[in-house]
Amino acid sequence: MHPRIQELIDHIASHRRDVYAAVATVPEQLRDQRPAPGRWSVAEVLEHLSLVERRVATLLSAQVTAARAKNVGPDVETSSVVSSFSNIERVTDRTNKIVSPEPVRPTGTLDAQASAHALAESRAAMLAALQNADGVALSEIVQAHAVLGPLNMYHWIVALGLHDARHAAQIREAGEILARR
Repeated sequence: MHPRIQELIDHIASHRRDVYAAVATVPEQLRDQRPAPGRWSVAEVLEHLSLVERRVATLLSAQVTAARAKNVGPDVETSSVVSSFSNIERVTDRTNKIVSPEPVRPTGTLDAQASAHALAESRAAMLAALQNADGVALSEIVQAHAVLGPLNMYHWIVALGLHDARHAAQIREAGEILARR
């Protein structure tokens, strides 16, 4: 496996562990409750993460298929793609409110257990998409991101991991609010 693909797999795994650690800080019986009106429950945050990850996995798969059709070859560069991402604060700083587009807003129909299951399924889809991308220079594939602007597909996956970090903080904050009730 190309070092950059492995770096992405490790990056998203690290941030997903943080999400699960944040969930573990919230008592199970509180995970389906909203901490305040207009705020997402832990279950809704997990559903949102699964929706986003599924869409990014689908995008990556489609872009890799198109790139292969255009004979985009393997990446000869092995430097870190995580360290080359320049918009970390734009993704992780929760003081910058970002309104999620409708397709990735949680439906609220899943409880915490079902949302966690959806999250595990979306991760499996993402890992399959990344493994399939091995052998294609993802730096050559650029797609506009609704918030971050044009990103190559490496940076899309870096942003996905940082998105998990953003929402892990949201989960911890929700847990603190719910514990004070």
